Amino acid sequence: MDFSNLIVQAQTWQWIALAGMAVGLTALLYGWGEDRPKPSWLLALLRTAVLGTLGFLLLSPMLRSTTETREAPVLPVLVDATASQWMGQDSVERKEALGALVADVTSWGQEAQWGVDLFAFDREVKEIETWNPTGKRTDLGSALEAIRDRYVHRNVPAVVVVTDGRANRGPDPEFTAARLDVPHVFVGTGDTSLVTDLEVSKLRLNEVAYLGNAFPVEVTAQARGAEDVPMMLRLSSGGTTLGTTTWTPNHSFSSTRWTLQVDAEKAGTMTLQASISPTASWSGNEVTTRNNRKRATIDILESRRKILFVAAAPHPDLAALRSAAETNVHQETEVIWASELDAGSPLPDHDVLVLHHLTPSLLPSAVKDAVQEGRAIWVMGGASTTWNDWDLNVVGFQHAPEPLVTEAQGQTTAAFESFPLPSELDRMLAMWPPLACPTGEYSTTPALVSALTQQVGPVSTDWPLWAVREGDARRVAVTLGEGLWRWRMQDLVRHDGESVAFDDLVNRTLQYLSSRDDVKRLRVRVPERLDEDLRCEWVAEVYDASLSPTVDVEVTLELTKQNGQPTVHRFVENPRGTDFNLDLGMLLPGVYNWVASCVQNGETLTEKGSLVVNAVQAEASLTPANHGLLKRLALRTEGEYLGTLDESQDLEGIRQAWAAFANRTPSQDIVHTSSERLPLHAQLWLLVALLVLLTAEWAIRRAGGGR
Repeated sequence: MDFSNLIVQAQTWQWIALAGMAVGLTALLYGWGEDRPKPSWLLALLRTAVLGTLGFLLLSPMLRSTTETREAPVLPVLVDATASQWMGQDSVERKEALGALVADVTSWGQEAQWGVDLFAFDREVKEIETWNPTGKRTDLGSALEAIRDRYVHRNVPAVVVVTDGRANRGPDPEFTAARLDVPHVFVGTGDTSLVTDLEVSKLRLNEVAYLGNAFPVEVTAQARGAEDVPMMLRLSSGGTTLGTTTWTPNHSFSSTRWTLQVDAEKAGTMTLQASISPTASWSGNEVTTRNNRKRATIDILESRRKILFVAAAPHPDLAALRSAAETNVHQETEVIWASELDAGSPLPDHDVLVLHHLTPSLLPSAVKDAVQEGRAIWVMGGASTTWNDWDLNVVGFQHAPEPLVTEAQGQTTAAFESFPLPSELDRMLAMWPPLACPTGEYSTTPALVSALTQQVGPVSTDWPLWAVREGDARRVAVTLGEGLWRWRMQDLVRHDGESVAFDDLVNRTLQYLSSRDDVKRLRVRVPERLDEDLRCEWVAEVYDASLSPTVDVEVTLELTKQNGQPTVHRFVENPRGTDFNLDLGMLLPGVYNWVASCVQNGETLTEKGSLVVNAVQAEASLTPANHGLLKRLALRTEGEYLGTLDESQDLEGIRQAWAAFANRTPSQDIVHTSSERLPLHAQLWLLVALLVLLTAEWAIRRAGGGR
């Protein structure tokens, strides 16, 4: 044992007491008497050693333990896994050269005894063993950040990056991406020369349009090396041509923008395709025609949700509610003053009727009929509203008023399940100013469910502030506070000019009121739109008749691509036992219709929908490779640009350049030393030594005739 690693913290008197105890107890046994066992001096020595060791352990000695580990240098290698590196002329030779480089780069650390970790990157970084480039987007900035996060405290002498320098996703690799603080070495791929090419670079349109309306479509096309060549731009849907135009580039690199209006004639998902084609005599001069067309989809809806406001007079709350409702592109609003309604004149068509600060006894006949016959009504009042004048079967509560005004803040209710409340609502309610509410006793019916209750100062109450009434075919929402415009103003201030929580609360209330469906017991969550390079993941939830979640069913999905055959898939129960998951991987571009179904307690539950998988053509653009970016990054990180890989013969020069860089790059194993303090009494060898001493003493005493 190395005694320099022994740590003892004891005072001088403790050492003296320890020595006195060991010697004194030994002297009592072996110091005098004629019948002392022989040899007394040896037995006394053994006993003193045992007692001294036990006493020494009372001082809580610690033993310092030191561990050393060696970390060899490791070389991360990032290889671009997108097709833009070999598109264009000599594409087969470029792809073969890249494959040969990937196979060779794994041996770049052998001479210097570095480990090599090989990664491929497109829109994300993946550690690979076999080379299979299928990426649709290039995110060089995020790839550099991923290497930094993984190796920030590792023994890394350099980072090797193989790419064409084209980034079409993520942070700017030159300015905003965070890199590892080591030299970065680059190998340039792809073609840096301008090639002859036609491209539909953008197809812009809205996500939704409404049946019978026209929606704008903007097509952007580019041409390289096709000066004075007549072109035709065409927009089509299915086999129908929606519009054409001609264009003749006047420079070697030209672009044009074409805008047209398209009629929404049929409800559903509409797929549009924009294409560019040159005159027949020039066809065949392009390097590739893959980027000569681009597709996009738009949802054609039958109509917007119509929100009708009937108000007694202009009010800032009314303006706030209308502004919030109009943030939903699926809704349109209209305001009518109650004084303008003539006797017998009908109300405009609407899906939700919002009554703002109206007195029931003074309602026009058309409004009274709408309240009795309507299925979606929102009654809004303030501090001066006489709520007892409203029918109990409409608002769901009675109120015994007092001549006071209550300043009440909103407080969410945990038991509210009619619709999900905004995630930020709790935090925002604490910041929003109180509303002016009527004071008095409230008697609510079981059909009235409060989303927000009144909090008066520090006192929480069960008085309704924002509630919905359920129980029959009619759905009613009730809001009792006045001053909602202040809520929206605060929301705008807190979110840099965008009202988030307030608008979401209003729109979810309107959506709940206008819903005509019963409570769904099979609920499926899947994006309505998805890029083809993202995995398509589904989540299904099943509820029994009491609306309790259950997993004792089998949920299946029938997925049908337009003009294709249906495929059937089975959901898998989540390990948590709360819902079902289904991962379909990456789907081909197109429009898919789906039907999910299960049988719960003998009842068949189904849900239907559609899914649009967008084609990703970011790598089909023949923008020249950006090797200048790679050289600047190499210079900025004190690395090196090893050269350009155009063909397999370039590999030897790149290998030699790497060997020269590696030889002048200092690297050595890093020794990590860690130490810890262990109690001496926990050492096994010490226990064995004490047992040996005690056994030896006992054996000698027995041999001398003692006990």
